[in-house]
Amino acid sequence: SAEDLGRSTFFTAQQVAELQTNYGKLGFTTQEILNAQEATLNLATATGSDLARAATVAGASVRGFGLDASETERVVDVMAVAFTSSAMDIEKWQTSMTKVAPIAKASGFSIEDTAAMMSKLTDAGIEASIAGTSLRNILLKMQDPSSDLSKSFGGTIHSLDDLVPAMKKFVSEGGSMADIMEVVDLRQAAAFEQLITSSDATLELRDSLLNANGAAGEMAGIVGDSLEGAFKRFQSALEGLQIVLVD
Repeated sequence: SAEDLGRSTFFTAQQVAELQTNYGKLGFTTQEILNAQEATLNLATATGSDLARAATVAGASVRGFGLDASETERVVDVMAVAFTSSAMDIEKWQTSMTKVAPIAKASGFSIEDTAAMMSKLTDAGIEASIAGTSLRNILLKMQDPSSDLSKSFGGTIHSLDDLVPAMKKFVSEGGSMADIMEVVDLRQAAAFEQLITSSDATLELRDSLLNANGAAGEMAGIVGDSLEGAFKRFQSALEGLQIVLVD
């Protein structure tokens, strides 16, 4: 499979083998790897990412949100649209999602919900590690019925569709920085304030992510339809020829 893809795509057989190895390290079965690799190739092509890293990040996101390996294409489509619609990139995604994904999953927030919120925090210039940690702690507070945040929202929150109306209610009842500091820790104040001010834009981006089906493949096709893309495919084909000759 690595040899076949090495001959027909941007990437060499060795790079595809590294992709397969990284998925294997995350516990993907052979069939799951074969099912996931095309989507991952599209992600790496569309975003200019290293193929092995794209596999690691996409696979970790699948596992972090408790998704089935068959949903890898959904994950990479969300990543591709997030990367091209915001300041988010693969490095920031990896840094932030390792901190927030398991808590978001347990709280009921989908990967699309979480990606939209993280993208808007990134757009505001909040460093990825801080944004991920802040969002994780805010989500934890929203799951605690006794927390000041849950009380101000009138109950626990389990999706972005629940969160946006709750934040608008919070603003209508005051919503000043002093009010924010009463319901979240000082270290989460900046992230929470940004979530409030960008709530409509976050919801709009989330809806785009929900409709991201096939986005990575379309973007990869655009990137590949160029002189650079043709040259990379030529290099991959040369390596495929070398492998055949050595065999």
